[in-house]
Amino acid sequence: MARIAVVGAGMGGLAFAAAMRNSRHEVTVYEQASELVELGAGISLWANGTRLFDEMGIADAMAEQSCETEVAFFRNEDGSVAGSQLLARENWYRNAYGYPYYGAFRTHLQSALLEVVGRERIQLGKQLAGLDESVDEITLRWADGSSNRADLVVGADGIRSVVRQYVSPQAAPVFTGNSAFRGLAKTAELDKLPEPRSFTDWMGDGMHVLNFPVGKNFEYQTIVVFMDGPEKWQHEAWRVPADAESIRAKFHGWHPAVAQLLQHVNLAERWGMFQVSPMQSWHRGRAVLIGDAAHGMMPHHGQGAISSFEDAVALCHVLNDSRISSIAEGLARYQQERKARGEKIQQSSRSLNDCLHLPPGQARTERNAVLNSLDRHFSWLHSYKLGV
Repeated sequence: MARIAVVGAGMGGLAFAAAMRNSRHEVTVYEQASELVELGAGISLWANGTRLFDEMGIADAMAEQSCETEVAFFRNEDGSVAGSQLLARENWYRNAYGYPYYGAFRTHLQSALLEVVGRERIQLGKQLAGLDESVDEITLRWADGSSNRADLVVGADGIRSVVRQYVSPQAAPVFTGNSAFRGLAKTAELDKLPEPRSFTDWMGDGMHVLNFPVGKNFEYQTIVVFMDGPEKWQHEAWRVPADAESIRAKFHGWHPAVAQLLQHVNLAERWGMFQVSPMQSWHRGRAVLIGDAAHGMMPHHGQGAISSFEDAVALCHVLNDSRISSIAEGLARYQQERKARGEKIQQSSRSLNDCLHLPPGQARTERNAVLNSLDRHFSWLHSYKLGV
């Protein structure tokens, strides 16, 4: 039996602990916050994530609390359709990939994972200060002066990972040159939406607005405004004040539904968008990275949490594989399965940002051809199965 210390009780850390619930190993999750609070309203859960929900023990809970969005639409500023892809409508998505797409509240997902993991396995108020490794174990030093020993440390501590500083000191969060604004609205209050049960990207030059339904009966819409700029992020904080009226003015002349969506977005608070620079290895000695700590990415494929689920379950598989004789062998196998894919998703998410923000012209025409054949261009994302 190995003592496994998970640093971070975000989606990736909880997913790993949930997947390991029946393992012979002893798993403890350490979280720096004094209470568990999930930021953000909604989350897109694609088939490469929902196919893992049984292993994580949350399939029934999420089915009961989520909606199956009908279509993914891509619209121009005036609302004309540039591209679309069936999802739940005609049961297309389930037939294509074997599992559903869900629109869900992040808090529901977190609660489902916590129910499986058990709060007794989570220690709060534990801010990691550093790691010290010996031949036989690794010691976690906490900011409060205490320490714990483990056989393996799983770094699920996000894009500003302290574990990553140990694994790959040169890797760091990099500002993408993009920012976002977030909101949530009752669907009933958005009567100008042409397809309220569908996922829509409203695309323009240098910006786009996303809305998608969440909750069992499509009761709410998660709304995110994405914009190019600023060129540099000169702040320590992730979120900074913004001039709401100047942001709103950039969408003058867009479809009336967009103006209605913007009424429910906090345009006075700008979120910087970062990704993690590539690294040579996701593990060092008795420490390994998963999720944003390894491959923090832009959110345009809706794969941030889901790729952390893939990491978590893949790591669970190797640690429970009796054919693997050592932690070092298991971590090498984990990296072999996950690193190239994680980096590919990260790069594709970056490219998709540019694709959604094109100015009018021939490039948009070429892009729209892709948006009308998403199953061909992005099947590699949604059809993925661990170990295959």
